Order: sequence, then structure tokens, then C-alpha cells
Amino acid sequence: MNMNVQLVITLAVLAFMAVSFMMRKISYGMTGMICMLVLAMTGIVDLPTAFSGFSNKTTILVATMMLVAGSIGKTSLVSVIRGHMSTIQKKSGLLLLLAIFGFTILLTQLIGMTALMSVMVMLVVTLDDTTDLSQSRVFFLIAAINIAWFGRFPVGMGAALPLMQNAYYEGLVESNPEYLLTVFDYMKAGMIPSIVLTLYCLFAWKLIPKTKMDMDAMQQQGGREQASKMTKRQEQIIFVVFIIIMLAFIFSTQLGNLIYLLPIAGCIVLILTKVVSQQEASCILAGDMVFCVAGVLVVSSALSSSGAGQMIGDFVLRLLGSNPSSVMVITVFCVVTVVMTTFLSNNGTVAIMTPIAASTALAGGMNKAVVLVVFLSSCLAIAFPTGCAASMMAYSIGNHNPVKLLRFTIPYLILGCISVIISASIFYPVYG
Repeated sequence: MNMNVQLVITLAVLAFMAVSFMMRKISYGMTGMICMLVLAMTGIVDLPTAFSGFSNKTTILVATMMLVAGSIGKTSLVSVIRGHMSTIQKKSGLLLLLAIFGFTILLTQLIGMTALMSVMVMLVVTLDDTTDLSQSRVFFLIAAINIAWFGRFPVGMGAALPLMQNAYYEGLVESNPEYLLTVFDYMKAGMIPSIVLTLYCLFAWKLIPKTKMDMDAMQQQGGREQASKMTKRQEQIIFVVFIIIMLAFIFSTQLGNLIYLLPIAGCIVLILTKVVSQQEASCILAGDMVFCVAGVLVVSSALSSSGAGQMIGDFVLRLLGSNPSSVMVITVFCVVTVVMTTFLSNNGTVAIMTPIAASTALAGGMNKAVVLVVFLSSCLAIAFPTGCAASMMAYSIGNHNPVKLLRFTIPYLILGCISVIISASIFYPVYG
């Protein structure tokens, strides 16, 4: 098939996904499956790629963590947390937000996005949903804070991120090792954007529409009814499994891919010990969000393979022209990366834009600031469900419409871009 035809079909599928996610006439999972089917039947992706979303480690992690986190909701711990949260919520909404934000920022440094959002669902459902600080609003705020602070400190996942990004372009800078990122670069250039976006979330949360959380996949309502029926032994099994998995995420750098296997082992233990029934496990592991994740991953692959992402990257090089200023370079890479990561996955965006940024820096006598800006900007994936795992789960479980959320997400992105540009210009001037 002609490359131009592939590009048109892929962009049409992306447009359909965008419209479907906005209209919500069909579920996220159904939308993902329709996109996957169209891409496969038109030959944009081959059969192994079409089904690769179901075997992808992100999809497996989402499904298994939903089951593990959902089992926590069946214990008496939920009632205890609900009581404390209700007390804080009645005293001060600001105090509640500060407590949740602080806990989210801490966990963000220790575990990945998918794991964090799965864990925080357990906390969110304990909140009183009749107040202004409704469950759906708080859950979306958690995603926004998670995105704002992702990889800021060189611990847990944050320690491995510079090495992962360096892998995309280290072959280009073998004779210029000063272009490689260090573990402290993200923290130095990212603190100002993180603080700015946190303050925005703290005072602009009412811009998020109130919706009803979609908890079918988690079966939280059923979990609450069963809380009193849980035996002490069953609760102990749940807590042990949960703690082991949490510790694994904290030491993810040392454990490597083992962190993707432990949640599976945890699910097996929960099922074999009859803490979770086989029927309940099947419902959760084959939930709508799992199909959504699988479909979105295939669309992201198609965007890369069809040349859509590369087309955007080439546009950046033409846009810069000759002898661009430091602020111009940072601004262009920041804005283009944010636009790309809104529709592509942030990992896909980094993979596409990092080599372009490194090549531009080398050719123009610039420093590693250009590469650093790509990563910081790629994290701002909040305006659409396809950007990152946190957004995907916030939109899906929170039942949010991307269009109605624009009044919150657009200012978030504008402030994010401005703060990234200012911070990078201060700490890493392109020609410094």
C-alpha cells in the first residue's frame, strides 16, 4: 500500500478515536477495538501487531493491578480510610487536597503511573461523592499531579528515566558524551513546572466537570458489601500481596521486568486462596479499560509506522529555520512535543522527538537542553486519553469527556509549556 494512503487511513482512525472518546456514544474499549480492526483490515498493521496490545506489558500491568487494587477495596481498611478522609473532607477541602497531593507526589517517585492510579482508586472511592470535591474530580487531579511530578527525583522510576531516554540517541553522540542526560537534570529543570502545575491544580480544580465514576471494572460496590464478610486470614493475604507488589515497584530499577510478573503472581495467589472468585477475576481482567489500553497501543504503533510521527518531526526542523534563538528552539520543541504527546503515547513521542532534538543540537552547536525539553514536554499528556497511562485511566474510570475537560486541561498545558520554557532557559540555555 502507498505510504500516503497509509498515512491518510491512520490519521482518519486517529480522528475517529478522538471523536468517539469525546462523544462517548460507545465505550472506550469498543472504540479501541474498532480502531484496531480497521488498522488490521486495511493492512496498516499486520496481525501480530494488531493483537500486540493484549500481550503488551502495560496492558497486563493495568489488568492485574486493577484486580489487586480492587481486592483492597473488599477489606475493612476501606472503611477506616473512608472515616479519616470524611473527617478531613468535612474540616477543610484544601487540607484534603494537600494530603492527597502530597501522597500522590510521594508515590509518583516510587512507582509507575499505572500502579499509582490503580492504588489511588482505592483511596478515591472512600470520599463523599456528594460534595464539590467529588470522586471523579479528585481522581483526575491525581492524574494531573502524577503527570506534573513524574520522574522529578532520582529515586525508583526516576533514576532509570535518563538512561532510558539516552538510549534513544546515544549512538548519535558517542563522541560528545556531554550531551547525555544525568539523573539530576530532570529535577533541576522540572521543579518549576511541577510547582506551577501543582498550584494550578490546587486552585483550579472546580474547572473539572463532576461525573460519576465508572467502577464496574473494579467492582467496588460489590467489594464494599463484602468487606464485613472478609475473614482476617483473607485480609492478611491481600495485604501481604499488595505490600510485596508495592515494594517491587519501589525497587523497579533493580528488579527490571520482574515487576510485570509479580502482579500476575499476586492475582494467582488471590484466586487460589479464594480471596477473589474466578468469575470476579475474569470480569476485571477482561474489563473495558483493558480493551481500551490494548487498542490505544496499536493506534500508537500505527502512527509511528505510517510516518505520521516522523512527518511532525520533519516539520519541526523546517520550522526552526537557520540560526534560531535559544528561546525559539526551546519553544518550538516544547509546543510540538506537547501536541504530539496529546495524541501519541508519551513514550512514542520521546522515541520520535529525541533523535531529532539530539541531531538538531549537534548540527546547531546547541547543548542537551533540547533533548531535556522533549522529555519534560512529553510528560504533559493530559488533554486526551492516548497520551499516557495516567490520562487513560483518569478518563476511562472517571467517565470524563475530553471536550468538557478542555477548560481545565488547556490552561494546564499552557502553564506547563510556559514554565518548561522559562525553567529550561534559566538552567539550560541552548547555547550555554
